[in-house]
Amino acid sequence: MKKNIIFLSFAFVALLFASCNKWEEPEFVVPVYEGPAANHTIADIKAMHPMLGTGAQDSICRWDEPFIVKAVVVSSDQGGNCYKYMTVQDETGGIEISIDRTGLYNDYPVGQTVYIDCRGLIVGDYHNKYQIGWKYNGSVGRINQNALGRYIHKDGLPNPNHPFLANPIEVTGANQLSAENANCFVKIDGCMFDRKYDGQPLANDDITMDREVYINGATVIVRTSNYANFRSIVIDADKPYCLYGILSVYNSEYQLTLRTKEDVQFAYVPQETVLSNLTFNENFQTSGGWSTQGADNAWIYQVFNGNQFVYHNAANAACDDWLISPAISISDLNNVTMVVDHQNNVAGSPATYYQVYYSTSYNGGAFNESDWTPFNPNITNYPSSFGPSNSIDASVINSPNFRIAFRYRKDGSASGTRWSIRGVKFVRVE
Repeated sequence: MKKNIIFLSFAFVALLFASCNKWEEPEFVVPVYEGPAANHTIADIKAMHPMLGTGAQDSICRWDEPFIVKAVVVSSDQGGNCYKYMTVQDETGGIEISIDRTGLYNDYPVGQTVYIDCRGLIVGDYHNKYQIGWKYNGSVGRINQNALGRYIHKDGLPNPNHPFLANPIEVTGANQLSAENANCFVKIDGCMFDRKYDGQPLANDDITMDREVYINGATVIVRTSNYANFRSIVIDADKPYCLYGILSVYNSEYQLTLRTKEDVQFAYVPQETVLSNLTFNENFQTSGGWSTQGADNAWIYQVFNGNQFVYHNAANAACDDWLISPAISISDLNNVTMVVDHQNNVAGSPATYYQVYYSTSYNGGAFNESDWTPFNPNITNYPSSFGPSNSIDASVINSPNFRIAFRYRKDGSASGTRWSIRGVKFVRVE
């Protein structure tokens, strides 16, 4: 009897393992949308709601009217900063879908193509931000998660490199802060946080926080929830940032909703390498290698307030005087700019008085103006105290060996100003 019991036990275990071996992981199926073709756009949805800011809501379509919109998911609640909504975008703009569910990123990740069946949905706005959803208590309510499959249909695998994501709308100033760009994925490169937030987190653990950033005189509010899992990122107000996210609007105030911590990056700061830096001292015309053409002693060395410079002071007299550099050798002039450190309070005066030239053939000795070519564009910035000129493209020189020259040329019919030059440098920006 005992042996029979043992045998039956082994048989049961063997049967159990045999059954286990038959269990298989469910087969992954790529979603394919097989419904009606898209026949409308997000712009068409917005057109159904012309009364922005009134608290009104509008039906998007009739029950018997196919109203299908194809769009791409651009928001994500993975970082805890987008609560119970999903933002989608097409070629005509973006819109927010209000949904009574969290963890949407699991089923609707960034880059997922969706088809939206708008039958039974309404469109309205929350303080000028377009929304679609169910009608609830006189406003746009959230779609019940159990009914979501009736309205939103996935198609294919998500594409995180979709053009909307790989090439976001770039906000460079006030011109891009517009109703057309609201609810779209954007990039704000080179923005600076207000200095009052230096050393503070994006948000604390108790309350949603607003932090102003500035981009070319325009203000955008970075609004971060106290539930965002990246809220503790500390702001460095001394560095420019490159921020990504969903551009939003509240009345007339534009806001940026960050999605994850990866949306917060420092802006790329070009690295400058000084390849040649020419300055002046009392020996600038001897051991310094500089030479002049034109009137004797037209270019004069001076030391003032700790600055060593050479100046030309043709207040009223006609002149055509050249200050020629020593030979310069730079093997590769690609991405190289020339910047003049000078002083010339010349606002409104003819720029042709003060120009910089280059030559690849002049080697000293007899002077011939035909050896020299003016930079184009030339100097356009004339600071009233020592400072940099505009950056001048040096790649046009097209030779590794060259000289430059400063030319002060004017007739006697108008007054010139004193032109002081403290130095000139060649910089590669990478």
